[in-house]
Amino acid sequence: MRTKTLLIAVAALAVGILASSAQTYSQNVVGYVNLNLTNGEFAIISPALDLDGTGTNNTIATVIGTNVPLATFVYALNSSGGFDTLVFKASGHPAVTAWYLGTVAANNYPINPGQGVFILPGGNTTITEVGTVLQGPLSNPNVPALAGAFGLVSSQVPIAGGVTTALSYTPTLGDTIYVYDPVAGYSTYLYKASGHPAVTGWYIGTTLSEPQINAGQGFWLQPSTAGEVWNNNFIVQ
Repeated sequence: MRTKTLLIAVAALAVGILASSAQTYSQNVVGYVNLNLTNGEFAIISPALDLDGTGTNNTIATVIGTNVPLATFVYALNSSGGFDTLVFKASGHPAVTAWYLGTVAANNYPINPGQGVFILPGGNTTITEVGTVLQGPLSNPNVPALAGAFGLVSSQVPIAGGVTTALSYTPTLGDTIYVYDPVAGYSTYLYKASGHPAVTGWYIGTTLSEPQINAGQGFWLQPSTAGEVWNNNFIVQ
């Protein structure tokens, strides 16, 4: 999965997006993110942009759209720890093309920034996410509340880079992140102290390596302690 991000201010092209400690912002920033998907390859994607600036009113139809190939599947982690399976298909008499959860049309199924979902496209396709950049104080509601629990998460803002240095996730010793690649499979990152003298950071095995996340990409997060948070105070400058 490759991503391309273009963020457009109301009156001019935004030249950069930087994290900031400022508490106010004055302009809406809209744009798009392209997610290129390959037929038959799983990917973990996420809403990089927001429908209306609230962070809560996005749906499978507004994020992934209704122009994807038929037999495209989306698997969304639910509150019971299992997956809701949605498929884009034609159903009924006369046939109605829509997203379905079982036999029920589900174009309004919620998928919001900060959430990751698996997708299995029914053909080569490009999903174009369009919307508003979330700004100001943000707190990701998808971080698992329990120690050792697994959550499918993503950044709430459309930037790429290190999960801590760029995306502002502050880890706790023992946190684990699993990043999925359709070709290579999973890369496992553990936040720990290692070496003599000890260096604290993200590691793959014995190699210091921070997880790199693209805009519109989701990943698994397994916090080591209960009540961890992912806060970000983000302003477009």
